[in-house]
Amino acid sequence: MRSGARLLQLLRPYSFLFTAAILATVLASVLDGFTIALLIPFLRTLFGQQALGPAGGSAVQAVLARLTGALITAGAPQAALRNVVVILLVALVLKNAAEYAAAYWNVVIQESVVRDLRLRLFRHLQLLPLGYFQRTKVGQSIARLIYDTDAVKMAVSAALASLLQNSVMIVVYLAILVGLSLRLTLVALLFAPVLLFVIRPLISRLRRRSSELVTERGELTSHVSEMMSSVKLVRAYVAEAFELSRFKALADRYRKRVLRAQRFSSLTSPVTEVFGGMMIVGILWYGTLLALGDRPAMRPEELITFLVVALRLMSPVKSVSNYPAVMAGALASAGRVYEVLDLTPDEGDRPGETTAQFHERIEYRRVSFAYADEAEVLRDVELEVRRGQVVAVVGPSGAGKTTLVDLLPRFYEPTAGALFMDGVPITRYTRRSLRALMGIVSQETILLNDTVFANIAYGRTDFTLDQVRAAAAAANAEDFIARLPEAYQTVLGERGTRLSGGQRQRIAIARAVLRDPPILILDEATSQLDTESERLVQDAIDRLMRHRTVFVIAHRLATVQHADRIVVLHEGRIVECGSHADLLAADGLYRRLYNLQFRT
Repeated sequence: MRSGARLLQLLRPYSFLFTAAILATVLASVLDGFTIALLIPFLRTLFGQQALGPAGGSAVQAVLARLTGALITAGAPQAALRNVVVILLVALVLKNAAEYAAAYWNVVIQESVVRDLRLRLFRHLQLLPLGYFQRTKVGQSIARLIYDTDAVKMAVSAALASLLQNSVMIVVYLAILVGLSLRLTLVALLFAPVLLFVIRPLISRLRRRSSELVTERGELTSHVSEMMSSVKLVRAYVAEAFELSRFKALADRYRKRVLRAQRFSSLTSPVTEVFGGMMIVGILWYGTLLALGDRPAMRPEELITFLVVALRLMSPVKSVSNYPAVMAGALASAGRVYEVLDLTPDEGDRPGETTAQFHERIEYRRVSFAYADEAEVLRDVELEVRRGQVVAVVGPSGAGKTTLVDLLPRFYEPTAGALFMDGVPITRYTRRSLRALMGIVSQETILLNDTVFANIAYGRTDFTLDQVRAAAAAANAEDFIARLPEAYQTVLGERGTRLSGGQRQRIAIARAVLRDPPILILDEATSQLDTESERLVQDAIDRLMRHRTVFVIAHRLATVQHADRIVVLHEGRIVECGSHADLLAADGLYRRLYNLQFRT
């Protein structure tokens, strides 16, 4: 389905408000036409004639006579003139009230549609496979979520104001023009097909330029996001000038795209204006012939009213002619949004999935895995872990250690084989319930720009301060948190930049302690800490590991010597498995890695 049709579906929940806005626009347009038509009795009365003239006048006069009756025809001219002015003022007040209602309801609809689309996109992004985020720049996702969805507002605005509402105004004005003079209206309409013929190629080019523009905007956003997250690296390598030149190149490219698109977008309004001017000249020429001939087909006041209506018609016609230009950019952005929404999610619950439970063992049965279009990272892995065991996973860089444990919470799905929990394939469990069984502490601690309390209780609102404090104490974090300016209400800054590496890691451990999970995954949790921080973190980890099933990934073999079992991975395969003493005695890969780290 095309983006335009899909955008219209977003209006469905607001169909009542949408209808009300259209009706308010119709009312405003009719009242606007009515106030203009009142020029006829006003001018006739002003120049000493009967307000609506004798029978046989235009259809507009007949409608006015039916609506106003004796109010503007009976009595002295001064009274008739006064009544015309009063009716005009009342109509103007009602017209502007209707316009206000339509404008406000339009904004409500626009903002509601954009909010709904953002929520839908955000929800969908959360369900996409991790591979999507590995191959997609962060800035591109931000651009889609913020800028492209905001551009959709322009499409909704164009659909409401430029197309439907202005079309209603055009119909009302054309009805008045036809009521005043059918022949003069036909002369005015002769310019419409010529205008369409001229504008069509402009719109075609504008669509292509708009598509290029939104893509370039995403690249610009991506670069800014990347630079802001790497500001320490930039300064460390004195690369400010280099980054500025990169940004300038992208900004220049974006500017060129904008100018190319604007070159065609800006043409629609003046082209419409020129043809509108030609139409007015045609009306003046032919209208004069009709009004001043030997047998006049129009009265002068009707010609003046016709001209006023024709001039008022120019504004909605210009808006409608700009509609394709506005929609070109909006639909290009909408296309980028739906490009993501059309991706197949791999998260979320599926029919038949149940709540995960863990009592006895976890098994990897002939498990293999490869990232998209890449060589296998894991090959035919067989592993059984009993409840309460501590299993260390070691091996050279790139051996597949992190990938092995990432399969357990179903961050990825095996390309062959399967994982089982108590003999049940984990694919039969909902991801939410499966992950609720696990606490994960990784090398790269992720903290939010929020309070200490919110970071420890992340994702839950039912934890009390006492529970959070107990978790922090178990993680050796209570002392340094107490020294923070506002203790547990201290905001940590983006990514926890106000804390040291060891402090951030202890916050992450407290987060895991608070959930009291039966399964714990420690991925290089102490690899980048100084000696004192490592001691505090390791002490917290030792307490956290008690009575839990633990997977420990480590390069430092000193941290895994007391594991119940050590699994040695090499090129995606398990090449050794046993206790520390057994593996040293086997004189295999583990012994070589151990000797490399501890030789003197």
